[in-house]
Amino acid sequence: MAHRTFAATVLAGLVSICPAAASEIVVTHWSALLYGAPYAVAQEKGYFQEEGVKLDGILSSKGGGTSVRNLMAGETLFAEVALPAALAAIKEGFPIKIISGGTEGSASFWVSRENDKFEKPADLKGKRFAFSRPKSVSESGVLAALKSHNIPPDQVKMVAAGDIGAGITALEHNQVDVATLPEPIYSTKTKQGMRYHKMNWFSEKVPPSTQTVGVATLENIQKRDAELRAVIRARQRGVDFIYANPEEASKLIAKAYNMSPELMLSAMKGTMELAPKWWSRGELNYSNMNNAAEGLASVDLLKLPVDWKAVATESLLPADLRKEAGR
Repeated sequence: MAHRTFAATVLAGLVSICPAAASEIVVTHWSALLYGAPYAVAQEKGYFQEEGVKLDGILSSKGGGTSVRNLMAGETLFAEVALPAALAAIKEGFPIKIISGGTEGSASFWVSRENDKFEKPADLKGKRFAFSRPKSVSESGVLAALKSHNIPPDQVKMVAAGDIGAGITALEHNQVDVATLPEPIYSTKTKQGMRYHKMNWFSEKVPPSTQTVGVATLENIQKRDAELRAVIRARQRGVDFIYANPEEASKLIAKAYNMSPELMLSAMKGTMELAPKWWSRGELNYSNMNNAAEGLASVDLLKLPVDWKAVATESLLPADLRKEAGR
């Protein structure tokens, strides 16, 4: 059977997705992982309404191209998606652009089973690595870490588990050997008594790279620019609140995520210990975006250089976040 292109996969996915309400947005792994924390704060604090957009709901996805498919369905306003997924969709001709920054660097633990203590690159040859979906943050993270240790991807086995939780389950059942364990899953699992071996060395050489970005369709950029500006500003205020009031923010996020405040506080502390400024205020960090692109190019998933002026626009960002002159 011929290999399906990313565009074909997206088009097939549109058939089964119901049209979204006009004021809904998509956030990758919403209510499961912490990419959505600033939106949760903004939602609970009323920032969206104050900035001038009526938000009917936040849709989730399991990462990778799924987030883009959800954006393209119906009249969804905005999505925060993995940078590799955004670049892949644009390459395939989808009418979207990157309009804001999301998360920078890694806020996940790399773990093996407690008794499988891989301590050096040579230990990883032939091992099975879980990631969520093709062109996801987790896949690009594995590839970047392997590259930093000069480990060719064909010397390990890459396993698409479907989502992050499924990857951890696969690890626990000896179906993979290494998985990424982000918050709040790490705090939840350890509270339940699970124990893992942290491979802190595996990603310590990886240059900081952009994980997620905000995207919108060209039509929405043209016709609904005021609403998109409002979403970006509301999220920015959510980020600022998290850094200024982490404990209170944890309570707000816990409510949106249907988790206990104590568990969410542990998860937020863990995230900020790994990456103190993981949530960007919305600016586009071209240095980190280039690092991500170089990692994808190293395994033939992208051709360099990326013309950021063609795939991104800063026109919807607040003036103090624009960096076009510094590209």
